[in-house]
Amino acid sequence: MNILLSKKIRNLKPDGQLPKTTSILNNILKISIPAALEIFLIGLIGMFDTMMVGGLGDAAIAAVALTQQPVFITLSASIGLNAGVIAIIARKRGQKDQEGANNYLRQSLVIGFMIGVVMSVLAIFLARPFLLLAGAKEDTIDNSVLYFRIVSSILVLNYIRLVITSALRACGNTKTTLVTNLTANIVNVFLNYCLIGGNLGFPALGIKGAAIATIVGNAVAFIISIFAIYNRKNQFLSIKLSDNWRLDKESCGQIFRISSNAFVEQLGMRVGFFISAKIVNSLGTEAVAINAIIQSIISLSFNITDGFAIGASSLVGKSLGEKREELAFAYGRMSQILSFFLGSIMFILVITARTWLVSLFSKEYTTIQAASEMMLFAAFVIFPQSLQWVTTGILRGAGDTKYTARSSLISVMIIRPALSYTICYLLGFGLIGSWIGMFIDQIIRFLLNNIRFVNLKWIKIQIQ
Repeated sequence: MNILLSKKIRNLKPDGQLPKTTSILNNILKISIPAALEIFLIGLIGMFDTMMVGGLGDAAIAAVALTQQPVFITLSASIGLNAGVIAIIARKRGQKDQEGANNYLRQSLVIGFMIGVVMSVLAIFLARPFLLLAGAKEDTIDNSVLYFRIVSSILVLNYIRLVITSALRACGNTKTTLVTNLTANIVNVFLNYCLIGGNLGFPALGIKGAAIATIVGNAVAFIISIFAIYNRKNQFLSIKLSDNWRLDKESCGQIFRISSNAFVEQLGMRVGFFISAKIVNSLGTEAVAINAIIQSIISLSFNITDGFAIGASSLVGKSLGEKREELAFAYGRMSQILSFFLGSIMFILVITARTWLVSLFSKEYTTIQAASEMMLFAAFVIFPQSLQWVTTGILRGAGDTKYTARSSLISVMIIRPALSYTICYLLGFGLIGSWIGMFIDQIIRFLLNNIRFVNLKWIKIQIQ
């Protein structure tokens, strides 16, 4: 049990009693396993998407891969907003304040709707210059613009859906989000099969078909998420059209206080990732395709620990709402241990099966060989990434978004792009330089956020 409590937390709460270690572990697993399974399956289905697009050639893989960071930039406001949603609603759950939680949910949905409309319009009209800035070339720009405009057309639905799923996760209801996203992604894969190559009587639309499949899948997820909270009298979160949907200054101020820091963090991170992606994109279509394949495989291991970051955020926020600071720390520490253990398992699997996994994406020998060799180093990113992401989740669950924003901006916007450019170009290492930059970035962010976790300043943050 001592491993779950630091000397500082024992001094702060000398009378604090923890449940049995098995109880803490079970509570984490009950929330984190459905979340991890959900995100893992989404990642797996995303990998299938890349495989299907890969049948159109390396240029097609590169065209879709080029849109990844621009898409995330359009969602950065949503991710920032949802960090506030998780922190506030998890705290309200701990305080057993159902009315307050539902009020914050309604406020967040209205804000998400307004931002989503603006982002969707901007993304559609600025698609070409945005993607040219991202590094699209003559052989990829037209397909990249086509894909990006189609998937951006329903950004507003994604903003609303992500608010709802974040609120459900904050309440520990990860099973509903699992069903929601799994159903939507099965629809996505089925339509990919039908529309990319023209199967089951459907037209062969190529990349356009992949984009259409994506927006239909997202629309399905939106519909399911609405049903999950609409007029649900027997659950903690429930909304109706007859409720008060008017924005109020106090609630919006609380959301803005937490979410604005997370938004700055996300925007800064996405700009940093955008710069890093542009560095890779400038290496050429083949390098972009190889990098997309490696990222698709490595991200599966990240997806597992994402689930434990969600569990940590929910349980830490709830425990702080209950005034159980020692329990919040114990949940955080146990989540770190579990994420490292799972990361180690994923590392072994990725290293062992790397050649076979790469061969699922491409049949070109040079691509398979280069990606397989690159995986030997890229897989090591799993260790610091696993610990960093869970530790960041702990701090966000406590509402400590200002600190995570600072650490991310320093590392992702400055250190990672500078290292990647230096190693890729000035030292002549090529694509591996990008992964070295990412490896160092993850280590720095974990160390900075873990220092914050250990010094306990995050437990003093007040959320009304």
